[in-house]
Amino acid sequence: MNARFRPLFRRNRARLAAITVLAPALGLTLAAAPLPAQAAEAAVPTCSLNYLCTWQNAGYGGTEWRLNLSAGRETHTWWFVGSGANDHISSYYNEIVAYAYIAKDCLAGSQWTYIGGGNYNPNLAPNKWQDGSSINDSISAYAIGAYGQGVSFPAHGSRTEGGC
Repeated sequence: MNARFRPLFRRNRARLAAITVLAPALGLTLAAAPLPAQAAEAAVPTCSLNYLCTWQNAGYGGTEWRLNLSAGRETHTWWFVGSGANDHISSYYNEIVAYAYIAKDCLAGSQWTYIGGGNYNPNLAPNKWQDGSSINDSISAYAIGAYGQGVSFPAHGSRTEGGC
């Protein structure tokens, strides 16, 4: 061993001894310190059965848009969320027995995901599409799965009826 490193080793040994003696006292000090309070998660809102309820803001705040299969729209088919909700959805609650689907674009492409029945998310900000971009404020299309049907890419809806 190089002689130049011996003094550092000896000092480290002294430091190690001091830390060993002081560690329990430091541990007691840290254990007695209160932990910061956790932010309370937003209460799950009410949502009518057979709807995908969406909100403009995180925590189920702001404008609410209830998406469902109205006006003869078919299950497992992509539909435009509407001009108000387009690229403004920040939280959701899926009160549909089957899957609900959301997509970044209308026409839905490779950036899509599904939401199981009864699932909710009070803040989409940390969630990402497959390309790494944020899901928050970027949803343009939705689909409602048929009960008992597995997860698969929905068909494109009629453009004349608001489909994607």
